Amino acid sequence: MRDYLQLSLRTCPKVVACSIALLLAFPVWGYDSALSPGAIRDAYFLGSRLGGVSPDLLNRYAWSIGELHEGTCTSRARIETPFLQVAEYSGSALNYSSQAAVKDFYERPMVLRIFLDICYMRQAPQPNSVNIKFIQKKKEVFPIADTREFYAEPINEYSDLPSNGERAIIEFDPAKLDSSTLTVQINTPNGQRVEAEFDLSSIR
Repeated sequence: MRDYLQLSLRTCPKVVACSIALLLAFPVWGYDSALSPGAIRDAYFLGSRLGGVSPDLLNRYAWSIGELHEGTCTSRARIETPFLQVAEYSGSALNYSSQAAVKDFYERPMVLRIFLDICYMRQAPQPNSVNIKFIQKKKEVFPIADTREFYAEPINEYSDLPSNGERAIIEFDPAKLDSSTLTVQINTPNGQRVEAEFDLSSIR
């Protein structure tokens, strides 16, 4: 067994480093509503250590809403927490240090963004036709911004298909949320009602 572990460490250093980074980045308490200097450094190293935020990590911040779809287009949600924003910035910035990240982001006002691509009918009506509510601990939580636009299932970068849904970009004050389950209720103009749950304890 010891020989196997030594072989794994020699042959898969990037896998081991990635696993350690994930363990450090996602302790048991989950979502950071406010970023401490330590959390900012965690995000910095997660984003910069392996040349950017990995697709596997980004997948932890995305959910499929399979009950709500139109044709092959399935509704999806993606959450962008302050922690993830720091990690992504650190992975793309040149000549950037953990000290600079702490200086740039500690006590800086930030938002938590939720992106919803809602597929529900062909020739969908004007944006703002879908009613969306967020519930945490049996209480509705209200966003500080809610931007809507038409959404069409992307086929390729050149596709220009008629709208079959709506995209919502919703921003929250991070301090208004905690690491408990966040429920989104979606009501469409054609009578579909869907609830989806996002486990904020599994992300930072």
